[in-house]
Amino acid sequence: MHGLMSYRRFGRARSLCSDREERTLGRYVATGLWLELGRYAAIERNTRLVAA
Repeated sequence: MHGLMSYRRFGRARSLCSDREERTLGRYVATGLWLELGRYAAIERNTRLVAA
């Protein structure tokens, strides 16, 4: 029974750690997407100014 409890604790700690990693990774991906979107918007704006 004691071994099962420590396994559960370890599993929970591992789960919390992976959640934190996923959040960090998600933030990195979201930041990258915003940067790409901003770059696309800037190019689009410049193209319209040149065409006009």
